[in-house]
Amino acid sequence: MDIKTLNSSVSVLPPPYEAGIGVVYTPLKWAIFAIETYNIFDLWMAGKTIFDPTMGCGNLLAALVEYGLSNGYTIPQLPINNLFGLEIEKSAYQKALDLFKTRYKTDQTHNFYNDDIFNYNEKKFDALFGNPPWCNFVDLPSDYKEKIKSLFFTYNLIDKTQKLLLGGSRIDMAALVVQKTILCNLRQNGDAVFFLPLSLFLNNGAHAAFRKFSVKNIRYSLRSVYDFDEIDVFEKISTRYGLASFKKEYSDQIRFVPYFRNENNKWIEYEAAPSGAGGAYIITKNKQNKSINIPSIYAPKNAKPRQGVNPCGAIDVFVFKEYTDIDSDICKVNGMHCLPKKYVYPLITANNFCENKNASKWVLLPYNRITGKPLAPYEVENEPYLFAYLQMHKKILERRKGVLIQAHIKRGLWWSLLGVGPYSFSLCKIVWEAYGKKTFKPLIFDGNWQANQSLQAFIPCEDRRTAEGLLLQLSNPQIEEYLLASRMEGTMNWAQPGKVSSILHYQDKQSDLFA
Repeated sequence: MDIKTLNSSVSVLPPPYEAGIGVVYTPLKWAIFAIETYNIFDLWMAGKTIFDPTMGCGNLLAALVEYGLSNGYTIPQLPINNLFGLEIEKSAYQKALDLFKTRYKTDQTHNFYNDDIFNYNEKKFDALFGNPPWCNFVDLPSDYKEKIKSLFFTYNLIDKTQKLLLGGSRIDMAALVVQKTILCNLRQNGDAVFFLPLSLFLNNGAHAAFRKFSVKNIRYSLRSVYDFDEIDVFEKISTRYGLASFKKEYSDQIRFVPYFRNENNKWIEYEAAPSGAGGAYIITKNKQNKSINIPSIYAPKNAKPRQGVNPCGAIDVFVFKEYTDIDSDICKVNGMHCLPKKYVYPLITANNFCENKNASKWVLLPYNRITGKPLAPYEVENEPYLFAYLQMHKKILERRKGVLIQAHIKRGLWWSLLGVGPYSFSLCKIVWEAYGKKTFKPLIFDGNWQANQSLQAFIPCEDRRTAEGLLLQLSNPQIEEYLLASRMEGTMNWAQPGKVSSILHYQDKQSDLFA
């Protein structure tokens, strides 16, 4: 059944309740797509139990019933007693019960559970079918963070809970749900089908542990992925997403995973393979993964890719559109505020990657250039213009949200930014556009230029000679080919520091690299 036929043959389910954090509801036609693609209806009719671990209002499970009705079955002929679901939100749970009672005249009280999936270990099922919440650990309410923090360690997604505060906070909740439910709620050799953010497979960094497909003493396999790409399945969702299937068995023969990408309304088959143990998947046709030769790029140990400076929401305080020299020590920004010139730096914009090499924006960094640390309170007070400007914006800066920036604020360093260190003040930077692009074109910026948040990434270099040697290596066309194979072009995850860092080999001595 194609999507057009499906739209006309399957009735529309009632709208869901107001969504909570990370909740993304699956339109009925795409629930049916999953059912047909992975033969979930056939499994169900063969007597298998189906469990949705984060069922919301029950629409994924109801889609199985709707599919049966659209194919000529009657309610008594459908094994509704083999549908199970769990939902943490009581209002959504009640809507799921009401949906099945009013629409299908069945009482699911003994099959639907109102609980947190991380508390539920009572039963194992033949198949999992779900759409877990899409949100990072860092986005959760503080009390719930504390409640589940240890679970990322329990289910083998981090080495220790401290990592959640050091970049691992970008681990998606969906990964935790998959790990937990495959371990605790799926029978051996059972199937699991989930709608998931594709960052779990395509992004470097936070999800490397997930891509081992191992939890405690259980190993399982990724069987295939459908990348919706150009299809607007979930309204107002910018995250790259897709549909993935897993099997609770392990086969080391599954190296090339079928990867289907929707292009011009057609499913084009590719093959996906990890770029190393736990590495992000690269996507090619006809097992060409073997022919993508990722070149070895050699760099000094201190030349690690970084993101740009991050004001943590206080752009209007730290970033300026106008700059005028007053004298050798003082400048005026935005036509009204005087600041010490030594703390105001040119900020790279998109125009600087074209013909325009002049600065059009500037950023305030109240930092010690040598240590890369925020100025101490007494150092700020010794700079009258800087002190007056920061005091004017103190309330705004203290109200910024986020675990990492709040750690600085609580220490009294409320003028701090993120993404600033000794590397920010290197003599040369190799900079590239890391957000929303489809080409990898790094350039050298000399002197005080600063990269701009996640829009750009850079490699700090101690001198021009080192920068030119690294740039020559990074200009190898195979680098761009490797980045394109991750299928993240045009997204926020294009050429981010983690992707480029994964192909660098760090050397002890800088002097011998480019002799």
